[in-house]
Amino acid sequence: MADSWEEVFHKNRLVPPSSQTVRLAVENHLTANHSFQLSFSRLIVAQLPQVIQNISYVTYQLRVTLFDRKLQHFFGKTWKSSSQKMKNNKISFNEVLYLHTSLLLPSTLVVVELVSLSTKPDGSYLSLGRGFSILELFTNRPEGPGTNGDRRLNLHHGTPRGLLHPSLKDSVDYGNLLKVIDGAHLDCVMKTHPSLNSAVHLLPEHALVSGEDNIPGLILSPAGEVTRLCASETGAALKHWIEALLFSQI
Repeated sequence: MADSWEEVFHKNRLVPPSSQTVRLAVENHLTANHSFQLSFSRLIVAQLPQVIQNISYVTYQLRVTLFDRKLQHFFGKTWKSSSQKMKNNKISFNEVLYLHTSLLLPSTLVVVELVSLSTKPDGSYLSLGRGFSILELFTNRPEGPGTNGDRRLNLHHGTPRGLLHPSLKDSVDYGNLLKVIDGAHLDCVMKTHPSLNSAVHLLPEHALVSGEDNIPGLILSPAGEVTRLCASETGAALKHWIEALLFSQI
């Protein structure tokens, strides 16, 4: 059965960026739309802090959100990966995400949290943050995004909510302020993705999507990339998506 428009709305609504940030980008002429492809392959960790007792089966998930470092503001919508097991201190995710943004500011960050998922003996569900990484989309150079290529992101202790702490306000570099989990890192590849530009009218700005997401008007290319237009989606599905976008701006 198709989702009702209320369900579609709650699944697809986005938290908008701060109006102050949007105004800053406009005033500095840093509003040319850029599309990105982010690939998260595997996470390697020597040992995670032991916080779960009497639980034998644990899987792990990545949760990805956009963050405005200058105003300490999360925006967009948190994307969640499929859950994966840890084998030999490695977790293979092999997830590819896409997004587009016109906020070409160094304060625009991607925050990636590692979360453990498990069921306690009493049957209740348990979700715990096990650390997080930070990826900068743009450099201090106004002419474009950060460098394409492989990244090895450190995994930091704590939760992304710690980025809201007053002591981090006006911090340009978190390097000396966040504690790294020894021996833990996330392998990532960041690329600009110009071929997505022809389809940005079908994707809300700042929405993180993967090839597994059902987006009216888009299908996967033979290479598995979200780039090609598709006219076979039903009008009802497209109507629901548009309604969700309209209501998300209220």
